[in-house]
Amino acid sequence: MSSDALFLVLCSMIAVPLSWAIPRSTTWHGIAVWSAFSLFILSPVSVAWLISATAVTSAAMWSGDRFDRRNAVALTAGLGLFAALLVFRQSSTFLFIGAAYFTLRNIHVLLDWWMGKLSRPGIGRLLRYQFFLPVLAIGPIHRIQNFERECERRRFDFQQFYSGAERALLGLALAVTAGFAADRIGKLLTRSQIDFWHDWMHSGLNWIELYLTFSGFSSLAIGLALMMGIRLEENFNRPFLAVNLVEFWTRWHITLSMWCRDYVFDPITAVTRSPVVGVTLTMIVMGLWHEASLYYLLWAVWQMAGIVGSR
Repeated sequence: MSSDALFLVLCSMIAVPLSWAIPRSTTWHGIAVWSAFSLFILSPVSVAWLISATAVTSAAMWSGDRFDRRNAVALTAGLGLFAALLVFRQSSTFLFIGAAYFTLRNIHVLLDWWMGKLSRPGIGRLLRYQFFLPVLAIGPIHRIQNFERECERRRFDFQQFYSGAERALLGLALAVTAGFAADRIGKLLTRSQIDFWHDWMHSGLNWIELYLTFSGFSSLAIGLALMMGIRLEENFNRPFLAVNLVEFWTRWHITLSMWCRDYVFDPITAVTRSPVVGVTLTMIVMGLWHEASLYYLLWAVWQMAGIVGSR
């Protein structure tokens, strides 16, 4: 685990007692301030970018009438800016923490408001939603409706608190040991004399390491949030038990898959009447979200072919 990740984990742990010590009326504003302060220590640019992106989201919702022409222009400009920022953060030398995640959360708010699923939130609500420390660095990509509902229903419960602590401890153990175990096994695999099997085993090992690390950090975030009285969306559900690629993507990085389903696949399929076109564009978006490169473009085509073949 890197020193930056460890620092954010420690700050998230401190946020747990803070969330119960701060008066109820200002709890989430206080947690947002603590989250911004913690992130600022590591990357002032990330804090400035997150605040700016949230301000853009708020400004794009120009008035209460979502079909207003000015709103349409602002919405289009905001979405275009977010797309450009996702590409920029991959080529920049600055340390941008959580940019891919809070960008998708901003787009979610914009599109849900435009589709009438969400009332226009003010800048305060958006900042409180965005600056929730456990999910800043690596997700999950939670939805504002669920977050605000959980904030309103929040009550201290010993069973929920200890369940969250157990989940966070397990997640931390997975995240810490995944890299160490992969390094040790990787050294053993270097003894292989057959290049194909050597590369094949390394490829499988990388997937296992990614799963343990990513699911570990997701469990850590979900567990810490549960200790704060907030239930977040699950991000993994035994993905390697999936019987085909379609089911795999309902089990792996679930919040990203559901985001792509709701905001890419469903609209594109509704317009084109072609699930194949919907799946193709969905996987391209998912691939470019990871990195704007030829590698991930080809990865998207490969995934699309597997999903279509499964169907």
